[in-house]
Amino acid sequence: MSLSVVKSKVLIVEDELVVARDIEQQLRELGYDPVGSATQAEQAIEMVGELRPDLVLMDIQLAGDMDGIAAAQIIRTRFALPVVFLTAFTADDVLTRAKLTEPFGYILKPFSDRELRTVLAMALYKHQAEARLLNTTRQLKALSRRVLEAQELERRRVAIELHDELGQSLTAIKINLQLSERFKDQSPVDLNQESIRIVEDALQQVRRLATALRPSMLDDLGLVPALKWLAQQTSQRGGFAVNLHHIDMPSRLASDIETACFRIVQEALTNVMRHAQPQEVNIRLSRDGTDLLLSVQDDGLGFDLSAMRERAVAGGSLGVLGMQERATLVGGQLEIESLPGRGTTVQLQCPWHQQQGSA
Repeated sequence: MSLSVVKSKVLIVEDELVVARDIEQQLRELGYDPVGSATQAEQAIEMVGELRPDLVLMDIQLAGDMDGIAAAQIIRTRFALPVVFLTAFTADDVLTRAKLTEPFGYILKPFSDRELRTVLAMALYKHQAEARLLNTTRQLKALSRRVLEAQELERRRVAIELHDELGQSLTAIKINLQLSERFKDQSPVDLNQESIRIVEDALQQVRRLATALRPSMLDDLGLVPALKWLAQQTSQRGGFAVNLHHIDMPSRLASDIETACFRIVQEALTNVMRHAQPQEVNIRLSRDGTDLLLSVQDDGLGFDLSAMRERAVAGGSLGVLGMQERATLVGGQLEIESLPGRGTTVQLQCPWHQQQGSA
């Protein structure tokens, strides 16, 4: 079965109809899709809004009150589309005005098919790279803002737990010690037993708090035991089955990879508990040549993936941005697949790096 190739859509803005038809024919032969032709600047702006082309091929000299340079400025500002200028004029003042619109190319008439192909290909590539950079910048800004918010929330949570739980335990021990000094004629056995019980409770609180911040078994035993513990904890709290399928790990992975994998699974399971309402979740850890593959798949409600990505870019989903950032930091890629009613799969693929000194 052959796969159809999506052709880039080009809007032609040229007030000479014969030239416009010739350009249209050239574009078709070069594999582009000329979606329309405008003869005036105002018409071009309107057609861009309606047709949403991938690129605008703009003649500078147009009939009417507005020339191609002014139209290009509006198109760039309003629609963020690449514009390539066509002109037979090389006057310095025209070139200076054209540069202010940040064009993606400049073709002097008459031009060959080779010139047109080269300029359009470079313009589209530059625009795609610019869009990726802009999207990445927006994500980083959103992630930085939300990371700071998350840090403050985590600090507040830890402070409250230390004050309300550990602080109360220490206060109770202090009171017991003071009572033993004031009532020396009484047997201290009961007070000592009470103090021991309070200390044991305080130790449990500290261990629970430390485990929530970072489970020690991740450092001591490695990724698989930590994922087993996380799966059991999630299953108990969420009320659904969490299964871990993994290969035998003959050696420890690099610390940054183990941490990234654990945190990605942790975030994915947190999202599952909050939103998915699943019956079963499967965590899979495997190796594909020189790559590590890790996936978290649930049979829950699923969601609209495009809407989720928009929320993530806008900073509305810190978890997704955090998982993507962790994948990037270990040289990997994170893919998310989901459909409403069809569950969700989160998959990480990254280089398989063993811990230094690990056999």
